[in-house]
This record gives sequence, structure tokens and C-alpha cells, in this order.
Amino acid sequence: MRSRTSSLQNSKIFWHSTSWPLLHSRAAKSRSTSPRRQITKHVANAQFVKDSGGHYLQILDKLTSYTRSVTPDECKRLGKLLAELGKRTADIGIPLGYHNHLNTLSQKPENLDLILENSDPKYLQLELDTAHAVAGGGDPVQMIRKYHDRLLFMHLKDVHDIPADTPKARYPFEFVELGRGRVDLPGVFAALDKVAFSGWTVVELDRVPDKSRTPKESAVISKDYLDQKIGVKV
Repeated sequence: MRSRTSSLQNSKIFWHSTSWPLLHSRAAKSRSTSPRRQITKHVANAQFVKDSGGHYLQILDKLTSYTRSVTPDECKRLGKLLAELGKRTADIGIPLGYHNHLNTLSQKPENLDLILENSDPKYLQLELDTAHAVAGGGDPVQMIRKYHDRLLFMHLKDVHDIPADTPKARYPFEFVELGRGRVDLPGVFAALDKVAFSGWTVVELDRVPDKSRTPKESAVISKDYLDQKIGVKV
């Protein structure tokens, strides 16, 4: 895992690895489990992050099947719950970042808006995933502009469409190496530059889309794209 300040802007580039256990805290539910238990659980996770030398806690609400129906009240309740949790994690020095994600309440951009609008910006920030944003019908460039003052860190990922009847496919799209999908990555970096983003940018790929390639080869494709097309040295 390596990072280096880019020559294009001040963001730090980080290659995602499952061996980096300091950020992820899943399933903050807006119902079915008591808010007190949810907060207690994730505050303990934040304390683990703190004790391990981590900097942030990333969280998302409970994953369900694709697609899902969502009510405005669910989004509002989740926003308030996350704000309360963020207040508690801030007390121990760990900022809370909400991860927009498929199969969660924030899959669609209007629902993410509701969640963030119903939370205190002081206690809940955004971990923006570019591919999940596009797959859910959003525009990460516009999201960066809108929520630049709440961006905690980024997941830099690409996605392209695939036939809905593709064998074993969970979605009508697939996550791919940077530059091989429909995320406007030049626009993303231009927007990050414009808002002077200086946080972490995590280069992420869930799995190798072409089984003839190795994970290292996929990482090289993304690295070369950043170097040759964006002008970011990693």
C-alpha cells in the first residue's frame, strides 16, 4: 500500500486493501435495532480505530437486495441517527464518514441528500464513492461541488453497464479499472481541484472484472490511467 501527494492537487492517493481494517463499520440501521445499541456498537468500533492509530470511521447502513424501495422518513431517521453517532465518535477524536452505496438507503442521490440534510455537518461527513454514485443514478462531479465542505475522503472507482441477463451478475453493471467505465474521472479530479480537496482518495476495485488478469495487473491499469490521463503520480 502506497500513497503520494499528487502533482495535480493535494489529495493523497491510497490503494484499497482488505488488510486495512481501520475504517469500516457496517450496518447502522434506521430501524429494527434500538438506536442505543447501534450507537454503542459503532462507538466501540471508533474506539478501536483510535486505539489502532486510525483517523476516520466509515459507515454505511444495512445492505439489502438490489433494488430497494426507500421512504423519505427512513432517510431522515438515518440522518439523525448518524449525526448522534458522529457526535459520540467526535468526542473520542474520530470523524464519521457516511459511504454512499448500492443496496442502501443512499443508493439514489435524492436519498443521500435527505440523509445529509437531516444530519449535522459538524458530526457527519461524506465518504463519496464515485462508481456507486454513478450506478445509483448520480453525478459524482456535482456531488463534490455540492458537498465539498463535507467530503471526508473518496473512493475512486469506475463502473460500466453489462446486460441484465449476464450469468451470476448481481447488477446490470460491473465495477472496472479506472478509465474503463462511465465515471467522468477527469471531471471528478477537476472538481476536487476546484474545491481544494486535500483528503485521502482510495483507489478501489471490488474484484478483477476480467478473469484473465491478476489483481496486480488491474491495479497497474488504474495506476497507468491516473499517471497518463489524469496527471497524478502514485
